[in-house]
Amino acid sequence: MMTVKYRIECFECDIVVRQKDEAHTLSIQSRKTPLGNGNRLAEYASEQEAVHAADQLCQSYTIAREFGYHLSGGEFVRDGVPSIEVVSLLSQELDASDLKSLLNREAIKHGIQETG
Repeated sequence: MMTVKYRIECFECDIVVRQKDEAHTLSIQSRKTPLGNGNRLAEYASEQEAVHAADQLCQSYTIAREFGYHLSGGEFVRDGVPSIEVVSLLSQELDASDLKSLLNREAIKHGIQETG
């Protein structure tokens, strides 16, 4: 059985860390369809790592929304630019300034006016 260890509200979804045995799973779950375990994004060895990733995901999602992205499955998506895989982004450990720079560069590279 999976036990919820951490949950934060982030816009229209909940970011959840669940533990099963020694594994800690990071998932995102829509509040519109709260049944089930949501979309699993990554697995971590420790609760601390998973909670850090959950907080980082909400911060990243907040910034991505400022740049016109929305979350679809495990990716930040915006028309006109390539999707950004959430797990890959989290593994880069970008701070807010670096993430804004990355999203701004993507917008410029693809000829889209930056919004953040």
